Amino acid sequence: MRGKKVISFFLGTMMCFLVGCTSSNTIEVEENKTLSKDFNNINIMIDPRIELLSVIFYLSPTYNNETSSIIPEDISYKKDVEKYFKEYKDHKAVKMFELMYKEGFAYDAPPTSMLFLTNTPVLKIKENIDKDDYMYTQCMERAGGEDRFIRFIEELNKFCEESNFYDFYNKHIDYYNKILDNTIKGLKDVDYISQMEEYYGKKQNSYNIILSGMLYANNYGPRIKDTSGNFDIYSIQGSFDIEDDLPKFDDEEFFKYLVRHEFGHSFVNPVTTDNIDTVNKYENLYTPIESEMKKQAYSNWDTSLNEHIVRAVVIRMTEINDGKNEAEKYIDKERKSSFIYIDDIVNLLKDEYEPNRDKYSTFEDFYPNILKLLDDLSKK
Repeated sequence: MRGKKVISFFLGTMMCFLVGCTSSNTIEVEENKTLSKDFNNINIMIDPRIELLSVIFYLSPTYNNETSSIIPEDISYKKDVEKYFKEYKDHKAVKMFELMYKEGFAYDAPPTSMLFLTNTPVLKIKENIDKDDYMYTQCMERAGGEDRFIRFIEELNKFCEESNFYDFYNKHIDYYNKILDNTIKGLKDVDYISQMEEYYGKKQNSYNIILSGMLYANNYGPRIKDTSGNFDIYSIQGSFDIEDDLPKFDDEEFFKYLVRHEFGHSFVNPVTTDNIDTVNKYENLYTPIESEMKKQAYSNWDTSLNEHIVRAVVIRMTEINDGKNEAEKYIDKERKSSFIYIDDIVNLLKDEYEPNRDKYSTFEDFYPNILKLLDDLSKK
C-alpha cells in the first residue's frame, strides 16, 4: 500500500511539473502578443483579436458580401487564411456570428467588442473593464446580451483551439511587422495627437491604431473605459490599397483624416450621450437625411449628429493646420454626402468656439452651443 502511495505522489508531482500547477488548478496558456510600435504618441499595432475576427469575417460569406469588410485582392495573406482555415467554414463560431450579425451585431460592434477581451488563444472579458460604460452596454445589447456574447467567446475559444489559431498568428509575425514598418516609414513626422488634445481641450489615456492584414475600407473609432475611469481610444483601420503584396495604410492624407476622424469620436460621442435627452428633442432634423444616412450605416439621429460634429471638427483642424484649400476639399465632400448641417456646425466652431477658448476650455463646455444650434435649425 505504501508503495502505491509513493507512486501516486510521484505521478501527481510529474503532472504538475508538465502542465504547470497553480493555486486554482488551471493551466497557464501563453497569449499571442500584440505587435506595437510608437509613432508620435500613437501606438500603431497588429492585434491578434482583430486578426481572429477578420478570419471569422472571411469565413462568413453573408457578412463579407453585405459589408465589404475583406480586401478584394488575392494577396498571399488572404490565400494563407483560405488554405489554413477553409475546413472551419461551418464551425459553430462562424454560424453563431452570422446569426448575431443578422440581429444587429455589425459594423463597429464586433471589432469594438473584441477589445474588451484578453488576447487569443484564450479569450475572456478583462477584469478591469467598466461594464457600466456606454460603449460596453451598447456592444452587449447589439450582441443579444452579455450571456450570448460570452457564449460566442466560448465558441471563438473552441475555434482557436481546434484550428490552432495561436500557431497561425505566430507564423505571420514577420508579415505583420512589415506592415507596421512600411506604414510608419511612409508617414510624415506630425504630432496629430497634440493637435487634437489642444482643440478638444482634453487628454486620453492612450491612442491606438490597429491595422489589419485582411480588413478593407471600413474604419471604426471606439474607446474602452477601465474601472479606474481611464479611456484607451482606438482607430481600427482597414487598408485602402495593396502594394508589393502588403496592405497599405501610409497615404498621408488618408492617415491624418482617419486619425482626426476616428479618434475624434472618442471626444465627441460621449458628450452627445451625456446630453442624449436634449439631442433627441431635435430628431426631426434626421428626417430629410434619413435615407442617405442609412446608406452610409448611420441609422439613427444621434449617430448622424456625431458624424456631423466629428467631420466639422476635422474640417476646422484641417484649415488650422494644413490650410484653407485642404479644408475646402473636405467640406465639399461632406456636402455631397448629405451632411446638410455641416456648414452651420463649421461656422459655429470657427466663430464662437475657437475665438473664445478662455470661456470654453473643453469641447464639452461648448456643447450647449451645439444644442442651441439644433434648436434653431429645428425651428426652421
